[in-house]
Amino acid sequence: MFKFEGKKTIIALFPFLILFLAWMLAMGTLVSYNKLNVIFITLPYILAFFALVLCVWFQHSRVFYAVAVLLFTMSVISSKNGLNQKALVNGISLLIPVGFIMLAVMEERGITSKNGLIKGIVFIFLTFFILIDAGTVNPALAGLKQTHLAFRIMEDKGIPGLSIFLFIVCLCVLLARFLILSSMMDIAFTGAALCSFIILHFAGYPDVLSIFFSAVFLIFIIALFEASYSLAFHDTLTGVLSRRAMEQEILRLGNKYTVAMVDIDHFKRVNDTYGHQIGDDVLKMIASLINKNIQSGKVFRYGGEEFAIIFPRRSPDEVIDQLDMLRINIEKRPFIIRGKDRPKKKPKRIISRRKGEGSINVTVSIGVAEKTEKMRSAAEVIEEADRALYKAKKNGRNCIVY
Repeated sequence: MFKFEGKKTIIALFPFLILFLAWMLAMGTLVSYNKLNVIFITLPYILAFFALVLCVWFQHSRVFYAVAVLLFTMSVISSKNGLNQKALVNGISLLIPVGFIMLAVMEERGITSKNGLIKGIVFIFLTFFILIDAGTVNPALAGLKQTHLAFRIMEDKGIPGLSIFLFIVCLCVLLARFLILSSMMDIAFTGAALCSFIILHFAGYPDVLSIFFSAVFLIFIIALFEASYSLAFHDTLTGVLSRRAMEQEILRLGNKYTVAMVDIDHFKRVNDTYGHQIGDDVLKMIASLINKNIQSGKVFRYGGEEFAIIFPRRSPDEVIDQLDMLRINIEKRPFIIRGKDRPKKKPKRIISRRKGEGSINVTVSIGVAEKTEKMRSAAEVIEEADRALYKAKKNGRNCIVY
């Protein structure tokens, strides 16, 4: 679930900030009737090319095909090419929301994978379908327009009501995914979908289209860089910050801070008894509980079953209550073991639990250390916290030592 924190909130708002700036610039363009210069007209093409290169580099098929759809849209509605503009706008207004929903929910497996190629085939088929309706592909197929329901839907004036409904559904789905999964790519798709709707509304204004197409491609470029940063500085299993991010955080620390090392008790026994998949699920649960219970510190996966929490400008006395509440909440929270044959969806008829299923109780030991004048570096503070953690293990586990 998304938490409204400083940096995350700013990143979540960036698509709408770009959209607002584009709107203000576009309104100025409409009022002044000044033609934009050649550089600004070509800017969306430059940004689209850059976005596609980044997608190939990062193997991000979802954004690649979203940008491809928008590039196709820009190419056909921004030029005088003899196309039936009303049919194009109506067709694209159906393609974008449906396509964005599909791209949002499909698993990311790269551009050149089977999954990525299927997306490409679907994209080519749909664009071909739209071009048939616009009258640029084989005229012999024009008879389809008289009989096929999909083509008759596109005969409305302006943006069809069905398209408006699909855009609303698309925005709701993307926002819901963002609030549940906290994925910044979903909020980028949300901003892009909203921007696309505005683009279709201003289809007859080339100067305004240049502004909004530049905005939507810029949204995706920033989202790709943010996704790359997140991949480099977040642990992919638990979602918390990685050890690399911790090394960066250490460089910014002042002279007052506290470090807590959190280790899962008997974790090897869990892995050996129930398997590594259950062990991974336990790690995810513990990471989630740490995030929920720690308010004034940053959480990092230090390695294996060990987590580190850094509390800037805090003494042990100021954070010990948080840590003890964390320890108690983990102790009270049973981990439910899923059976191998457990269905993904809840069945109508509940069957009694079979042998081998059940729950296990997980506890953690915590070692705490504070930066003092005797300690010259953060590494020494971490070592001291590790020694305190070792004492907590010797004291019987499920306790805090500082």
